[in-house]
Amino acid sequence: MTLSLLEEETLKFWDRLIVGAKVTIDGVERDFPIHESSYIEGNQLKKFVYLDTDKGNVTKARLIDMHGRSIQEKNMAINKGEHGIMITFFLAIEIKEGVVGG
Repeated sequence: MTLSLLEEETLKFWDRLIVGAKVTIDGVERDFPIHESSYIEGNQLKKFVYLDTDKGNVTKARLIDMHGRSIQEKNMAINKGEHGIMITFFLAIEIKEGVVGG
């Protein structure tokens, strides 16, 4: 799949804009960084958030941009124990050309 310049630059923009995550564990929202293994593949931006030492019931995770806005939200029910977990977010872009008649 070949991406257009517009698609490539849009994905890079979102990659730079998303700077962290807010994850709710046992009813308390906590800030987490984006894991360094996040990447762009094809028309998808793949962002990962790693929960290492925190334990408890994980109920929500939100991607946050540099302005503090929520970009994507996931509800979940994960009982996190001693082992780490990776929360994944996939954002796909598709730009379509079209003609609008008037």
